[in-house]
Amino acid sequence: MSHSLPSEHANLGAPFDACNTLAAAKNANLYRAAMRLSPERQHFFLASYASMRVIDDIVDDGFLELSDAERDLQRETVLETIDQWQAQIISAKAGAENPLPETGPLNGDLYEALRVTLGRSDLSTEPWGALADALHRDVAEEPMDEWGDFIAYCEGATAAPASIFVYLLSARYDSEIGYTSPLTNPPLYHARDMAIFCYIIHILRDLPEDIKGPDRLVTIPDEMLIAADITLGEIRNAIGQGKYEDLDYLGKIMLEHAWEHFETGQARSGELLSVLDTDEADTLSRLFTVYIELGGAMMENGYASFLKDRKSIMETTAQNSLPDVKKPD
Repeated sequence: MSHSLPSEHANLGAPFDACNTLAAAKNANLYRAAMRLSPERQHFFLASYASMRVIDDIVDDGFLELSDAERDLQRETVLETIDQWQAQIISAKAGAENPLPETGPLNGDLYEALRVTLGRSDLSTEPWGALADALHRDVAEEPMDEWGDFIAYCEGATAAPASIFVYLLSARYDSEIGYTSPLTNPPLYHARDMAIFCYIIHILRDLPEDIKGPDRLVTIPDEMLIAADITLGEIRNAIGQGKYEDLDYLGKIMLEHAWEHFETGQARSGELLSVLDTDEADTLSRLFTVYIELGGAMMENGYASFLKDRKSIMETTAQNSLPDVKKPD
């Protein structure tokens, strides 16, 4: 049986209330899917998702929004913050006290939540390390010239968090032992390609919003822009003027790559079914269905047609499979 979905106002108890407030802020599809799991696995998800959200926000909503001069001044400080965050993750996994209680990016509640979940599990810190690598690339502003650069970035930015979700789908909780998973392959094996598929759909879905910010926040490799014979400035103008047909070909070639990963991802996620209960399999299916339906809408009449009806399509696909987390009366 699927469990009730806590809102951002739910009383989960310390230290998980703080994690839930942070994780629920964007009410993302992954959050809504994870909240269908058992309470113990909800706690683990909230701790892991919130710990990643904190450092991601420091980079995306903080550092990358700064001017060129400000980024040059802050770059080394932010890189050091990522290193401090990694040190906290490793320490939490070991079940140790917070090594940086005053200066680390993980505050007391977030650290303790991670310590009592990750620290009592057979999941390694590899997903957090992979995210740190991707964030180092962001802060160093390494160019994303080719499709291979994009995939390397995806390994940390999207496949790593997805691998934690896969782990939790399969995990079992025992009050004495903690969290254990029967998976014979690493969670990343099952998560990688479907995560990349979903991320490409996510980029195309959110392009009208993301293009309003600095170019560095748009994660489309130069190789794709060259192939589509378009620049980020031209994308910005096309969206601003409602000339969505100018983006049709870009959408087409991005979607071709997405569906290639979908084929591999579908096969590898299908291998999970032998160890998942009915409810967990349903949750995985619901999460994927949101992105499959979005991708299908982009393919059916072209990306331009999707952009014209984007908001209604987004609302319909999300509500059909993963309804909003209910607020208390």
